Amino acid sequence: MTRRHVIIPIFVPHKGCPNDCIFCDQKKISGQTDEMTPDKIREIADTHLSTAGPEAFVEIAFYGGSFTAIDREQQEEFLRQA
Repeated sequence: MTRRHVIIPIFVPHKGCPNDCIFCDQKKISGQTDEMTPDKIREIADTHLSTAGPEAFVEIAFYGGSFTAIDREQQEEFLRQA
C-alpha cells in the first residue's frame, strides 16, 4: 500500500521581497491578503493534518515572496511550526 503524500501550502506573499511588481501580485494570485504569522501557520497545518491520516507523508511548503530573504528570526519562527 502506498502512503498518501500531503503538501500543506503556506502562502507568504511578497514576504522578503522589497518589490510590488504589477506582474507579480502575489496577494491576488494566492488569495492570501493577511500577514502570515506563526499562529496562522499552525492553524493551517492543524487543519490539513486533521484530514491527512496517520500514515501520510506530510510536507509543508512555503510559496510566494523570497523565503530566504525573510529575516532569519522570522524564518525560524515559521519553520518551528513545521
